[in-house]
Amino acid sequence: MKEVLVSLVSDQTVPNILGIHHFHPPELLFISTEEMESKGKVDHTLNAVNLQEGMEYERGRNVHVLTVQEDSILDCHRALEKWMQDREDDEFIINLTGGTKLMAIAVFEFFKDYSSKMIYIPVSKNAFISPFPKKTLKKPEEIDRRLNVIEYLAAYGLKVLNKDKLSKNHDTAEKRKKLTAYIMENYRELRPLLGWFNGKLNEVRHEKKITFRERFDCHCREEQALFSGLGFDEKGGCYTKVLLKPEISFLTGGWLEEYCFNIVDEFVGKGVDDAALNIMIENARARNNEFDVMFTSGNALYFIECKSLDQEHDKNWDVLYKIGALQKEFGLRVESFLVTTSPNILDNEGKVKKHIADRAEQFKTKVLTPSEVADFKPFLAKQLKI
Repeated sequence: MKEVLVSLVSDQTVPNILGIHHFHPPELLFISTEEMESKGKVDHTLNAVNLQEGMEYERGRNVHVLTVQEDSILDCHRALEKWMQDREDDEFIINLTGGTKLMAIAVFEFFKDYSSKMIYIPVSKNAFISPFPKKTLKKPEEIDRRLNVIEYLAAYGLKVLNKDKLSKNHDTAEKRKKLTAYIMENYRELRPLLGWFNGKLNEVRHEKKITFRERFDCHCREEQALFSGLGFDEKGGCYTKVLLKPEISFLTGGWLEEYCFNIVDEFVGKGVDDAALNIMIENARARNNEFDVMFTSGNALYFIECKSLDQEHDKNWDVLYKIGALQKEFGLRVESFLVTTSPNILDNEGKVKKHIADRAEQFKTKVLTPSEVADFKPFLAKQLKI
């Protein structure tokens, strides 16, 4: 006698992944459709599940898939009856969350006579409900498992290309945490110097290594302190340093990405489950996109796009179209933020320009203006209710 977890397949894979993680049964049965098979939803689910240590599920070994007609209760029953031969003594857990309504009805009706445990996992909660028997009022049971960023992406068929670099990105940002905080606290005074760096380095930002040697007349102690904090050598107003690619990226806007990441990282274990900086993703069409900051909280995905300085090259803020397009890749529960220090996002009254605000609302993106960026930490805590 074996325990088998039965899952109904739909576009939303996370509830099925949570059910498998929680019960960790020896066998899985997926009730799928031709459409879901063409989208690879079962394989995406297994890829995400198997990322967790100790999970080893494989089609043909301990994973079974029945492809049924999504609008036919009879077809679903026939497929189950054939599969159930010599399995009547097995124990079944039925996850009713996915599939179509008719599939859920068919599966419920079929397994109700096997004393099966029926569960339902609301998308917005990390818990499952046992709705039957209906006369017994049961409280939701907590699911301890939380998906990290890589698992969430795998759940929707997305591949992380720079997985081996994410730990280094984290450590680098953590080492520069005080420096990025200093830049944010003194942004008004440092803005001319940051703009100067951007102008000098923008064309070489993809170089692995350069020798930087330029003159700059410091007009305030904050500029001198930043040069010192960055480790530049100074002689007669000439600043010199060998810059590696990560340092070039930092000086051409990466500091804002690290500032936001460090704040998110402070909440890991306190409402945020996982966070990644400068993560490169490949979709099913082999198209790549890099995200400044991405994190998970309560098995939902969030990402942050950061834009520093004036953004003269993107006065229409087409970056919001990028955010809107990418949201479609990540399933139901995705939220995004645009964090910018650019004054070009504001109108003459100091409010976000109407066409930008309308576009942000269209793509469900919250915008932090230059005056709000310094308060990103309390803003994020409020958004996540932590």
